[in-house]
Amino acid sequence: MRGSSAFSLLPDRFAVSVTPTLTPILHAVCDIFVSLQGEGTWTGRPTAFVRFWGCPLHCPWCDEPRHRDPGSRRLLTTGAIIAALRAFGEGSARVLLTGGEPLAREGLGSLVSELNCAGFDVAMETSGVGGAVPPGVAWVTLSPKWPPPPEAVHRRADEIKFVVPADPSEAVLGEIARWSREHPNVWVQPQARGDEPDPASTRRAVALVMESRGRLRLSLQTHKWIGLP
Repeated sequence: MRGSSAFSLLPDRFAVSVTPTLTPILHAVCDIFVSLQGEGTWTGRPTAFVRFWGCPLHCPWCDEPRHRDPGSRRLLTTGAIIAALRAFGEGSARVLLTGGEPLAREGLGSLVSELNCAGFDVAMETSGVGGAVPPGVAWVTLSPKWPPPPEAVHRRADEIKFVVPADPSEAVLGEIARWSREHPNVWVQPQARGDEPDPASTRRAVALVMESRGRLRLSLQTHKWIGLP
């Protein structure tokens, strides 16, 4: 998912100025917005997205460039994030922590705990790089890159989503085949060209699903088709 839109809410009034006498946990965030989930199991469900800034991976085909833009980086306290989410009303009951890479951010466990205490249902999308998933995350979408993350992260995932180019390597195809046998909820998603679908990647993803004997499902980033962030 990407931001922002008419539903986006990350004005400077939520940013914080740290004084020498206060040391709150600060989270590097580039956007907070509400949209419909467009990928995987929860497609079509209203979701509030908290997009973290920064990622240790540098995938050349990444379709979320704002997390690398220094101008989009805002430092927010946990309280400021909760205030921004509450401003959306009922549409923010389910919160997806995404990025960038959430697991690479310090203070993630504390943020998840505070979101739970504030009544939010917390989900996360991660590449699996950066650490363990903290307690309190109700749903984990693992979108593994190469080399693959530790097996424990795969086991923790509620769904696994592979982004598939037109010409995936044999190593990637092997990982898809393996986890389609070992995990009950595996998706393939065509690699996009920015915000535009890539026909060749789509054909390859469809072929993988058709050949999988029902072990794979197709994720199509439906938010892009209907003009949502």
